[in-house]
Amino acid sequence: MKLYSSPATPFGRKAAIVAREHGLALEIENVNPFTSEELERLNPIKLIPVLVLDDGMVLYDSHVICSHLDEIGGGATLYPEAGRLDWQRRMTLGTALTEASVQWVFQKRQPADQQSDNLKTHYEKRVRRITAALDAEVDALAAAPFRIDHIAAICGIGHLEFRHDASWRADCPALTAWYEEMQDRPSVAATQPTD
Repeated sequence: MKLYSSPATPFGRKAAIVAREHGLALEIENVNPFTSEELERLNPIKLIPVLVLDDGMVLYDSHVICSHLDEIGGGATLYPEAGRLDWQRRMTLGTALTEASVQWVFQKRQPADQQSDNLKTHYEKRVRRITAALDAEVDALAAAPFRIDHIAAICGIGHLEFRHDASWRADCPALTAWYEEMQDRPSVAATQPTD
């Protein structure tokens, strides 16, 4: 299987963590989603990650890719039936954190005369609300086996710190401590974002 991704994308990182958790080997090809003609050919949305299966089938969207990797991988599922609504809710928070962080970056990277202070403030406030909500959920995260909600939160926070800063930590001590503990997990340590 071949994963088209980037060392900086939190969505590709999510797929890479799931694959590592299940002992699945992926050939990873790093692409620039803005310039890659191959990505455009594979995925009409032209976003990463994209997973090309051994039979040639192409999957896109990290939710679909992660779910498929979980189905075919070894070991315990990262999508258990037990507590489904709870972990889905937390997975949504992690995904929304990632999306807000990415959109905030895109806004900051616009030429100065095209940036929107309103949008930057909007995304920053969304990030603060989500990290506060995850901070309130830390006991549930810490008590549960490693699952997709953990992965979504780790990828969201990882992108936030990689592209912005760690100022969220001041208001979220419990989440900070949990996140630091998660950094020692091999799948997390091996997939740290880079440029």
